[in-house]
Order: sequence, then C-alpha cells, then structure tokens
Amino acid sequence: MPSRRSHRKSRHGCIACKRRRVKCDERQPECSNCLNRSTECVYAPRDEWMQPPQTENSSGRRKSPTTSSTPPSLGWMGSSDPLPQAPELNLSNMELLLQWCSSTYATMAHDQQFEDLYRWVLPKEGLEYPFVLHGLLALSALHIARTSAPVSRTRYFSIALEHQNRALALFRPVLPSINRENSHPIFLFASLLLQLTFAIPPCSPLMANHDSVQDLIQAFTLCRGLREILGASWNWVREGKLADVFTQVDDTKHWPLPETVEVALSQLKSLNETRGGQFGDHDVDCYGAAISHLKDMMEIYQDKPRRVELALRWPFGLESKYLKLLKENDPMALVILAHYCLVLHHFRHHWWMEGWSLRVARSIWDHLHEPWRPYVSWVVNEVGLEV
Repeated sequence: MPSRRSHRKSRHGCIACKRRRVKCDERQPECSNCLNRSTECVYAPRDEWMQPPQTENSSGRRKSPTTSSTPPSLGWMGSSDPLPQAPELNLSNMELLLQWCSSTYATMAHDQQFEDLYRWVLPKEGLEYPFVLHGLLALSALHIARTSAPVSRTRYFSIALEHQNRALALFRPVLPSINRENSHPIFLFASLLLQLTFAIPPCSPLMANHDSVQDLIQAFTLCRGLREILGASWNWVREGKLADVFTQVDDTKHWPLPETVEVALSQLKSLNETRGGQFGDHDVDCYGAAISHLKDMMEIYQDKPRRVELALRWPFGLESKYLKLLKENDPMALVILAHYCLVLHHFRHHWWMEGWSLRVARSIWDHLHEPWRPYVSWVVNEVGLEV
C-alpha cells in the first residue's frame, strides 16, 4: 500500500476551508476549493506581526514567551482564529443622529429643560421604541433638506419620508395597547409627528402645487386625532418622567394683547355676531368658540413668546364642525383662520414653521371672494403678503 502523501501544515488557509476542515491550497485571490464550490473565498489577515518575539533559552532552543509577556489588553491579538465580522454601519442614520444631537434638537426647544428633553430623553426612548427614533431621524433629514443646497434637498426629503413612513408603521400597532409604561414614548412621538407635519410641506419639492389651507387642516386633524389617542393616558404622561415638563407648560398666564391685535379680534367677534343676526344658518357658537380660543392662546404666548408649541394649542381645542367648515372653504371659517396666521407669523423664525403664515394667507386670499377680502386685509399686511 503506498504511503499517505504528507503535506505542509499551514494556518493561513481561507476561512471556508478552515470551517470545512479541508486542505486549502492558499491560491489568491480564490483557492481551488472555493472556486470549484462557487463560494466566497476570504482570508483572515496574517497576524505574525502581532505575535510577541520568541526568545532562546540557555540550551539554544527557542521557547514561546509566557502568557505574562503579552499585555492582557492585547491578548486577543495573538489568536489566529478569524474575528467575528462586525455588522455594517448605517452611515446615513449616523449622519442624521449626529445632526440631531449637534443641531436639530436645539431648534425644537426654547429653554434648557426642553433642550435636555430633545437632546437626551428622546434618543434614549428611541433605543427602546424605534418609532421614536425614526421620527427623530425624519426631522433631522428635513432639517438638513431645509438648510442644504438645492442639489441635496430632494435626497434628504426622500430620506425623511422613508423614516416617517417607517415610524408610522411601527407606531400604529402600539396604539390599541397604550399603558403607563409606553405612554411616554407615544406622547413624545406624537409631538415629533406634529412637528413633522409642519416641517414636510416647506421642504417638499412639490410645494408650489400645495393648497396650504388644506395642508394646515391636515395638521389640525392630526392634532384632534392625537388628542383622542392620548386622552386615556394623559394622566400617566403628566405624572410620569415628563412631569417637570408639564409643570412648566401649565405655568402660563394671560397677558394683554397689542392694541392692534385686540381691535382685529374684536372686529372678528362683531362680524360673527352680525352675520348670526342676518343669516339663520350662520353658526354663531361654533365660530365664536374658535375666536375665543384663538384669543386665549394669543394672550398666553404674550407671556411665553418663545414657546412655539403654544401655536398648536388652538387646533387641539377646535370643534370638529369648524374643521368641516374649513374643509369646505367656508368664508367665515377662512377669515378666522387668517387671524391664526398672526400666530404662525410670530413663530416664523423656527425652520419648521418658516413660511407658513405667508402661504396660508395667500391661499385664504385666493379662496375668498371680493366681499370677504376686506376682513383679512389687515392680517395680510401684517404677515407681509403682497396682494
């Protein structure tokens, strides 16, 4: 019987051959075994340069250094086994997270407490509840789109929509089972979603084709929907880890309005009452409630002029009937909405609110027939719209 053919032992074979425990001919870039099997051929990096030098003893024989000669922190370097492959980094998401933590968070907050909420609490909640993280990344992408060169704007806008859609897909299944534990991330995502609703239209490449009144109505409808969703969990949110934030939100006072605004709202109230006496189908109570609530909200932000979230108080308190009238382009409802443009104009310096007052005022002006336009001419002038 012929003797078994010996072969040179080597530790430098490819990973696939080592795994199969077969001899590798170490051909580059692919060994014969992998070539024949049509499998990926990968070689582990040779690590002789990492090995500590051998020493000679008194008899002239070489001996390997003792374990103590290799620093413990570098012990892993002496192994010839291939290291586990690390997962690929999602550089796009990392860019957006860096954008959030370095810049975007500060544009959403008005003081140190809210900055801490946006910068630290939101990302931490996002690690446990991915819909929060996707919402955060969507806002970051929109912020980049809003502030970058036109050539990059469409790309980041598309990325933002992808994250928003993913966030909503993860958010919806959670809604039927709101409890004390998940009420906080649900509330935080609801806040992000409202900001996204305002941020998306100005960043859209199709902005010129939008009806801004309908865009605003969509945001208002979302406010009412979120109010109903959060209604059952409101006390959990107020009494939990966000209690300090709500304490500050509740600490508001009513301050006198500028005289010109006071006069404009008084005239709006008089118009409502006059038309109520002239037309039987004119809903004085519905319009009156919208006007009164708008006045209250405007008095509050006189005390807290940087509190941009106050701009959302009015739509949260609107009646469904008023929203229905707005959708139908009812002229009285549009005139009231025009006065809300004063609020949007006040917060125009926030990138996600920028331009809303002008676009909505323009849309209202275009929807109204000539007899109604004098009732909004002062507002149109205040927000800087040229008609």
